[in-house]
Amino acid sequence: MFVQMPLKIGLRDDACFETFVTEKESLAVAFNSLQSALMQSNGSAFYLHGDSGVGKTHLLQASCRFITEQGKASVYLPFEDHSLPLIPDVLIGLEQMPLVCLDDMNHIIGQAKWEHSLANLITKSSVQGHTLILAGQTPINDWDIATTELAKALMMVLPIEIQALAEKEEVILALQRHSQRLGFELPNDVGNYLIKQFSTDLQELLAVLKLLEQATLVEKRRLTLPFVKTFLNQT
Repeated sequence: MFVQMPLKIGLRDDACFETFVTEKESLAVAFNSLQSALMQSNGSAFYLHGDSGVGKTHLLQASCRFITEQGKASVYLPFEDHSLPLIPDVLIGLEQMPLVCLDDMNHIIGQAKWEHSLANLITKSSVQGHTLILAGQTPINDWDIATTELAKALMMVLPIEIQALAEKEEVILALQRHSQRLGFELPNDVGNYLIKQFSTDLQELLAVLKLLEQATLVEKRRLTLPFVKTFLNQT
């Protein structure tokens, strides 16, 4: 196990801060605040929100990886995973962890027992000086909150909106960082070709990148534009 987590939930190999790219200055500032909180353990709480596929889960797992590499414990819980036997009591005592990351918040908001446990976790984590990072698709102001207890606790949480990459150059940079993490180089002409053939949707492109990684290993070839064109025409 790379990180101490209940239920043995694993981290994606590519989930690290080095592979996250943002083109908005405001998000870069907020991103730096998040990293500073992880280093200083100042009791901060954050809520990452945005559409599916913009990188919220990536940042949660990257935060777990970052804190674990410092020899500290962390917890990552995805509420969307219905195969996990998650109940409100699972949050009890998690304030003792230096970092807790809770994903897919929309699955528990509006349920009084969950909200009670979450409010306690937010408050107690702050007192302990530990970091709490939440993530979901809906802005906090649009949450259908069932309890005043959670509404008050959320005043300590800093919301950060995550937006999809729109500029082609930034998408290519993100792909190049992921390819470096996988152990190979992605030339600019290949990046441009992939965007032209598919889209600027990073999640779709990362799936293609994984296929190309496997192809380069099997063929023992560098990732060149002729090789990519040939491979994609055959699949």
